[in-house]
Amino acid sequence: MILFAILGVLLLGAVIIKITNSYRPNTARSWAIAMTSAGLAWIASFVLRLYLPSEVNLLIWFPGTLFEESLGFDLNYVNWPYMVAVLTMCVASILTDTTRADPSVTPHSWAQTIAITVLSLASILSANSLTMALFWMLIDLFELFSLLRLSRATELSANILTLFGVRLLSTFMLINATSIAWQAGPFYGFGLMQPNASLFFLVAAGLRLGVFILNLPFLDSPELRRGVGTLSRLTPAASALVLIAYLPAEFVIFNQNLVGVLQVLTLIAAFYSSAMWLTRPTNYEARPFWVVTLSALAIQSALNGQAEAGRVWGLGLLLSGTLLFLYDPPIRRIRFLPLMGLLGFIGLPYTLAASGWDGLLSESFSFASAVMIITHAFLVLGYIRYIFKADSTVTGLEKYARITFPLGLVTLIQTILVLGLVGWPDVLTLGRLWGSLSSLALVIIGLLIAWRFNDLMNREAINQKIPFYRLAATVLTFLRKVLSLSWLTSLSRRVYISLEGLGGFLNQILEGDGGILWSLVFILMFAIIFLSLARQL
Repeated sequence: MILFAILGVLLLGAVIIKITNSYRPNTARSWAIAMTSAGLAWIASFVLRLYLPSEVNLLIWFPGTLFEESLGFDLNYVNWPYMVAVLTMCVASILTDTTRADPSVTPHSWAQTIAITVLSLASILSANSLTMALFWMLIDLFELFSLLRLSRATELSANILTLFGVRLLSTFMLINATSIAWQAGPFYGFGLMQPNASLFFLVAAGLRLGVFILNLPFLDSPELRRGVGTLSRLTPAASALVLIAYLPAEFVIFNQNLVGVLQVLTLIAAFYSSAMWLTRPTNYEARPFWVVTLSALAIQSALNGQAEAGRVWGLGLLLSGTLLFLYDPPIRRIRFLPLMGLLGFIGLPYTLAASGWDGLLSESFSFASAVMIITHAFLVLGYIRYIFKADSTVTGLEKYARITFPLGLVTLIQTILVLGLVGWPDVLTLGRLWGSLSSLALVIIGLLIAWRFNDLMNREAINQKIPFYRLAATVLTFLRKVLSLSWLTSLSRRVYISLEGLGGFLNQILEGDGGILWSLVFILMFAIIFLSLARQL
């Protein structure tokens, strides 16, 4: 009942905002409604920790009449932390919107924030692949319609269609993985996932997260820079990360060659995305690389047989990422707040991400371990860089905004600390100490180098300060084009244009003055071919 109350109060808040704003617009009233509904749902989500695990049926039908599995929700130690994280992001987004004099911050945007939260929660809590596929499609359609309403939708149409196409492909892969799982035996939920189909579920999640096809369409529009734009870019990844955490350890023994290929692709995607995250001019442009890098860490954990260990990287993606991206305007005197977001993914002993090193590193040091440590160090360095690069003094804030803005950031920090204490059994752990210390050492070295060269990552002087910068940039650009399959898209587009031109030429011939004559020639040619084949038979 508490779960339905959470979803109900969110939906009711969004509906009330739309109805009241259509008759008598009032921004303060709409914000209060949004904040009340999101706040109540957020508090209630912590109460659900007392009822883990639990199951809720949505629709029940007799097996064989429509589908073998029915729609339902499953609340457990895997998806409950993600549920709390998504609700915290919703609350923080609404709180921090009070400081922004932006035309895109409207009662409609708050209703949209709540709607995205509800759909994301439903997909996170899905008990089986049928429920998850249904809500994936609803999220994708909602996001598609929202993106088509952007002020720059016409300019971004190609990127929007690419994003929607890859998301649709991931849904089809999820359905295909489900059919493969049913071939091996009954498959009624993620708790009983078949090892032979797990690899296909991993591919479905990797496609949705943009890791296996390095799908990084940069959507530059004012509405996507903060608030609801941050949620719409981050929350769709939550359910795919939950799906990865469900994977059993035994699946790595099936199709070991394919597992090896996926590990190589994941390592390349992680290293490339972390390097791009470190070197982008702004955190807004770097946001897609943040998603791909931490998603790749979660996938690498699953490929190492430690899927649940990758859960912490997904939580870091959502909570620490939202903390950084909502730190706008960047007020200098509260800079320490986003710095505390490092606790969500830095991986030091007894922090939230400490157990994540078990999934990334093997017992002995290897090349893959070195790549993962460097990737993690790049993530931390980039995070620190964007916090200190954003340096401004904001004046003229309303009194309430001086409270609500830092309070929104504090809610994210509080959730990181709470999940680090009671998120799941044995969450407090030392982790692989040599991995966290190695990454920390690289971060310290990087900070010293940056201090020595006086902002090493300054775009105007970076090519003079870093040796072989142009060669490295060329290699990274090549990797992005190959992994994103953009060359295949361009080739397909050229083939389509050529075929379209050929079709137009044939159409012009047949509809021209000699069209009847050419039609007779084609009929005679097909008749000769048909007669020759008939004689051979």
